[in-house]
Amino acid sequence: MLAGTTGFIIVVRDVLVKNFKKVGEWFLVMFLVLGLSSFSSANDTNYSSNLSHHFVNETGEDVYVQTSEITIKLEKSIPKSSSFPVDTAQGITKPFEYSDPFEGLEDPFAGDTEDLPVMSDPFEGYNRWMFDVNDTIYDSVLEPVARGYRDAIHQDLRLGIKNFFSNLMSPVKLVSSLIQLDFEKTGRVLVRVLINTTFGIGGLADVAGEEYGIHNVNEDMDQALGSYGVPTGPYIVLPFFGPSTARNVIGSFVDSFMKPTFFLDPGVEVTVGITVEENINSASFIVDDKKELEAGALDEYESMRDFYHQYRHSLLKK
Repeated sequence: MLAGTTGFIIVVRDVLVKNFKKVGEWFLVMFLVLGLSSFSSANDTNYSSNLSHHFVNETGEDVYVQTSEITIKLEKSIPKSSSFPVDTAQGITKPFEYSDPFEGLEDPFAGDTEDLPVMSDPFEGYNRWMFDVNDTIYDSVLEPVARGYRDAIHQDLRLGIKNFFSNLMSPVKLVSSLIQLDFEKTGRVLVRVLINTTFGIGGLADVAGEEYGIHNVNEDMDQALGSYGVPTGPYIVLPFFGPSTARNVIGSFVDSFMKPTFFLDPGVEVTVGITVEENINSASFIVDDKKELEAGALDEYESMRDFYHQYRHSLLKK
């Protein structure tokens, strides 16, 4: 038994001696493979103490890593970029690329507010007080009436009434466009009023826009004055009518002489009734939007002032 064991050991010894060179080569290959794998693994935290610290070159040149015995060329180099280094938990410095989540998105107000002038608000104390008064009246009276009106009147009929009042404002749009020497808009106003009055049942249907693609024109005397460089003047909140400016007050006064109610003179009661109906009908389309604006505003007064200023400025730029 002992002799057999001794013979087996001698045989194993001879095999190891004959294959020592091959075994050594195998271990060397495994060492190189594992060593290279460790450079490509982000989870390996133990590097040889003989490694150079800066094996990433951001200039685009070839990168080398040197140990005590071999030099390995890293074939993949990192191109120069605007990234800045970040230290990871493993102590490796890696470039951090910042990606803007809003890149490629268009700002809906960017084109309109690029040259937006500063809104002067010297009467802010009064304006805030009147804003609160108007807001109370709106919440207590106009909003409940507008919601009830919206629920009772079908949307198509409300849209027809809105088109009707828009058609009645054609003289204001026509004169304003002529003053600005905008003959394209002037022509659109004339064609729209002829088509909609004739084929749209007095303007209830927007036949010109829906059938012929002749879009509505939103012009008034405030925009005409602004086109000639007249400044907006101070911001002011009017009783019942809400946000306005000094220029808008003057423009609205001039516009009132071009409305059909001025020429027809139906009486105070009828004029007030028409104005109330127009306001309630208009409010029925935006009653929910106003609530969303209020809910998302840190300062509702400032939000409404800025929104009004941007809206009027965008109309002037069109």
